[in-house]
Amino acid sequence: MKKLIPILLLLALLLTACSQSGESTAETAADSSAAAEIPSDHTVITFNGTEVSIRGGGARDTGSAVVISAAGAYEVTGVSSEKTLVVDTGDDPMDVTLILNNVQITSLSEPCIRVDQAGHFRLQLASGSQNKLIWGEESMLQSLDPNAAGAALYSADDMDIEGEGALTVCGYINNGIGCKKDLDINGGVITVTAANNGIKGNNSVQIKGGSISVSARGDGVKATVTDKEGKGFVEITDGTVAIEAWGDGVQAATELRISGGTLAVTAQGDGLETGSKALKAEQAVLISGGTLTLSSREDALRCSLGNVEITGGTLDILALGDGISAGQKGSGVGDVLLTGGTLQISAGKQAVQARGSFQAGDCTLFALCGSDKQAAPAGHASLLCMVSGPEGDTVTVGELGSLTARQSYKRLLCVTGELSAGTEIAVTNRNGTVNAVVR
Repeated sequence: MKKLIPILLLLALLLTACSQSGESTAETAADSSAAAEIPSDHTVITFNGTEVSIRGGGARDTGSAVVISAAGAYEVTGVSSEKTLVVDTGDDPMDVTLILNNVQITSLSEPCIRVDQAGHFRLQLASGSQNKLIWGEESMLQSLDPNAAGAALYSADDMDIEGEGALTVCGYINNGIGCKKDLDINGGVITVTAANNGIKGNNSVQIKGGSISVSARGDGVKATVTDKEGKGFVEITDGTVAIEAWGDGVQAATELRISGGTLAVTAQGDGLETGSKALKAEQAVLISGGTLTLSSREDALRCSLGNVEITGGTLDILALGDGISAGQKGSGVGDVLLTGGTLQISAGKQAVQARGSFQAGDCTLFALCGSDKQAAPAGHASLLCMVSGPEGDTVTVGELGSLTARQSYKRLLCVTGELSAGTEIAVTNRNGTVNAVVR
């Protein structure tokens, strides 16, 4: 599909960021004028190659790692070529805040930062800081160990990421950012490259702000838990998110909820057997706002067992499979409800496929699809007509507007508030004009 952004291009750019020398980080860390003023109640951890100095309590050097074992705030700076960071407050979990202030940690085996036990773990990116976590070597991306576990940044407890600094995460061994419980991203400029999943929160992932770029050879952003009530969801309410994935762009074991922010996803697959949807959830996809640009080698927006409900937002969808799909074949379950928002869809198969019902309300939908099985929605006047052409063709729909075909097509589907049942609209492409009746 010519319009799909080549994943290898973004991957190469992110790998360049990950593989660059740590000299700039080290120089910035060494320049005290560049670092934020450190409060007196913070424990300060300063890396210097294979050495480390600790000013304050609650942390100790074990040789291979600096272990934080008490509640409090810990400011980290400098470059570490051997030692990692571990948070373990023991059987009585305590809250820990880790402030990254121009730090680079490289590890060939253990995660760069690992939280074994904490009441609540906050990772703050100091304003203006540049931070980098490198787990493994770039060459490992070519041959992922199927038994690999963990992430370059990993927490066994809830984790919040916040602040106004930058964080580059290179998960060459497995995942980039991983959390066994709830993961919240509230701010920061975060760039992730991963041999497997980019950002994974077992219980949930919530993105509430920041600027996030992910290049992953597995799934981009995902939540996996299905046996805990109210968990297994991914929610995006704000921020800017760009994802390139060989697997699914965003995957939720239960619900995927999007109410704001800007989301661009390319799910291009690996050319082999990896499933590749831009957005996927098992139980429900709920979109009420935001600006979404979705490209997929398969279905772009997929709900396996439940409904897709779009009540707002702007969606631009390009898919080799279905644009929007709900339910399993033969199940009779899986509704698609379009009651708001603005959608433009180019689909190799159906623009909208619902195993249950397809209903439209006060939305604007223009779609070109490659399947002659496309159905019209119930509940609203719509224009569905046979009109075909190649990629690059311009299709004009009366006075309503025009759209450019991004792949070959056989059907046009249009829903707007300007349509009235029984009227005729002239649809024109390079082959001529047909008069289609609004149903």
